Amino acid sequence: MVVPELHLPRPVPPVAPIQPPPNMIRIGDFQTPTPPWVPPNVRDQINTVAANGEAGVAHFWDSIGFPPSRSDRTAAATVVGAAAGVVAAGVPTAAVGAVVGGLIGGTIGGVAGAALGTVVPVPVVGTVTSGVAGTAIGAAAGAAIGAGLLGLPAAVGGGIAGGAVGAAVGVGQR
Repeated sequence: MVVPELHLPRPVPPVAPIQPPPNMIRIGDFQTPTPPWVPPNVRDQINTVAANGEAGVAHFWDSIGFPPSRSDRTAAATVVGAAAGVVAAGVPTAAVGAVVGGLIGGTIGGVAGAALGTVVPVPVVGTVTSGVAGTAIGAAAGAAIGAGLLGLPAAVGGGIAGGAVGAAVGVGQR
């Protein structure tokens, strides 16, 4: 492998985002037909974010001296690695955070609601005690907070790690 002469970033022409074929989802060098349950506006948003990210990474590699063909491959691998890292680290950690947060929030909400000692009208269900209502509200809030507190940092870390692995793989491609 010949290593290009690298330098500090210099101005270079921007890299145009790669448009995917019709009815496809493209993230880096990963491409798949759009599943029937994914609305077109969601597919388009996924493709736009991935293509702009890939173009930005390729622009950076170009600016430090990589040949454009190599920087394109490296950028594609980086984007796939980052996406895989976000999913692999963020999703399970967010699930754990949601369970723990839901349990803690439900307990706090239930105790606080029970302390009020009233009944609350609930559509379809009828009336429930304030302890039951507090448990439900606390569990929902706790789950959301727990998922965010644990899942977001893990997703960021996973994205960074996955992007680094993807970049390393992409740099090694010929």
